[in-house]
Amino acid sequence: MHDQESLAKLQQSWPETTDYLRRVGQVNNDLAVLREISQRDEYEASLTWLDHLAVGVEDLTSRPNAAIVMRFLFARQIVIRSAAEVPEYRELQEAFDQEQTEEYGEDSSSREHLLESPTSTFWESLDQKMWSLHELHVKLALWALETATSHGYEGPSLTLTQAVILLNVCRFLEQEPEQSPGWAAECLRSALSSDFFEKAANPTT
Repeated sequence: MHDQESLAKLQQSWPETTDYLRRVGQVNNDLAVLREISQRDEYEASLTWLDHLAVGVEDLTSRPNAAIVMRFLFARQIVIRSAAEVPEYRELQEAFDQEQTEEYGEDSSSREHLLESPTSTFWESLDQKMWSLHELHVKLALWALETATSHGYEGPSLTLTQAVILLNVCRFLEQEPEQSPGWAAECLRSALSSDFFEKAANPTT
């Protein structure tokens, strides 16, 4: 019925003609267009929110480099103060500050924090040390629970794996240049109701 209605609308745009072959050609052309529209609609309807984000479950459940997590939290005014107690991190921050001073002098308006640099990552041993910080786990989990609650989650506190899933969803959403707030919220709700998010509540099962 939908195709017939669409075809009728297309027929209204046909120029008046008494040429039988021309009319047949118009009909065949319009039917081909309708088939393409139908196939496109069926394909788009089959896509999941993961398809639209162009990510897989492994992308969302994999633990990112601690620098990425700390940079994500830092952008939301969440600071891991105990990081300064890790000698390698402190040395990295001092070296970065020195580079900033050499490049910008004392102009504080041009200087940036280590965690504002989009390319900064930690080498493996430092990454492990930063992930071992209890404060990082706690603040990431608190951010995740607040985010989940604001999107309809009513369950218990989240595991670290669940917190990582939400952080990764938000990271991938930020890479979408044309995302709308409504679509982003729908993706987060889809993540919260997904099987892999539920399984992450008890990673041993």
